[in-house]
Amino acid sequence: MADSPALPTTMRAWKYSNNGTPSNVLSLDAKFPAPQAPTGGELLIRVSHAALNPVGAVTMATVPSIIRRCPAVPEIDFSGVVVAAGPTAPVQFPAGARICGSYTVAVNRKGLGSLAEYIVVSEETAGLSRVPEGLDMAQAAGLHCTGQTAVSMCERAGIKGGERVLVNGASGGVGTMVVQVLKAMGCKEVVAVCSERNAEAVLKLGADEVIDYKVHSPLTEYLAGKYAGQPFDFIFDTQGVQDLYQNSPNYLKESGMHINIGVNDGLKTFLRWGQNAWLPPAIGGVPRKYVMFNTVLDSKTGGVLADMVEQKRVRPVIAEHFEMEDALKAYDLLLSQRAQGKIIVKVQNI
Repeated sequence: MADSPALPTTMRAWKYSNNGTPSNVLSLDAKFPAPQAPTGGELLIRVSHAALNPVGAVTMATVPSIIRRCPAVPEIDFSGVVVAAGPTAPVQFPAGARICGSYTVAVNRKGLGSLAEYIVVSEETAGLSRVPEGLDMAQAAGLHCTGQTAVSMCERAGIKGGERVLVNGASGGVGTMVVQVLKAMGCKEVVAVCSERNAEAVLKLGADEVIDYKVHSPLTEYLAGKYAGQPFDFIFDTQGVQDLYQNSPNYLKESGMHINIGVNDGLKTFLRWGQNAWLPPAIGGVPRKYVMFNTVLDSKTGGVLADMVEQKRVRPVIAEHFEMEDALKAYDLLLSQRAQGKIIVKVQNI
């Protein structure tokens, strides 16, 4: 490893040991053990900002302590500065480089997280990129998980341009990125579902039409009435609403695909996954293709995303900023499902 400054032995970090909601299980530890100097291809990052994700709260509530580190640190998204690099670390991230990225969900489930002053990452444990020109550290922290998820959803659908797509949860962290990526890839029409108070912002991101799910309730009946004669090519569901898929033959083409990444119902979402994906229509299954997946976060997609930002084709949308000490308030907003964009926690001044 190249020469590096003296490293701290302790740091501030949010931690949890038991399963439950953030307000019940998280605590801020001012003397949490700091990571050791990086080895091999690792990078030691001084974290500037972290971003919250629904999957973080689900992991906190469901992954048993027997299969993860205790205490564990939550969250996956981060931005910061490289403090030190291992001897085989990526050369594009030398000491002093501004970096952003996201731990993989698999690594986070083992107890490693970004809501701490220092973290160690590698290209095997996280999707990484430079901080794109034009973004500050807070915006960069909100880029990767949602951005890479949006790109992966479009790639899974095989978007080529000219498609009509319905996006449910269009004003959330993933939804705001999905709308932008779909338009950047040439979709003919993007119809966004969100509340009326977020409609103007979503239209500015490129949506062609906004449906207020509160006004048009039940949503599935409204969709069936309006789009039965001109069904969608794809439905991108960032919330995990089962009724939206259950009734999709009324507004989704027979050759269409329903892609879900929403996990707001926790374990119920995963239990329905098998039913939705594999149950034949002859015995009660829905006659439309259902896809659910965990995004594989990697540096290749991270670089593509950084390029798209610098080309001004997409940008992260920030809902609200919180100080490190106020992370529990940030989680309250996350769990309310009312945030317009990403929720950012400032870890420290850099």
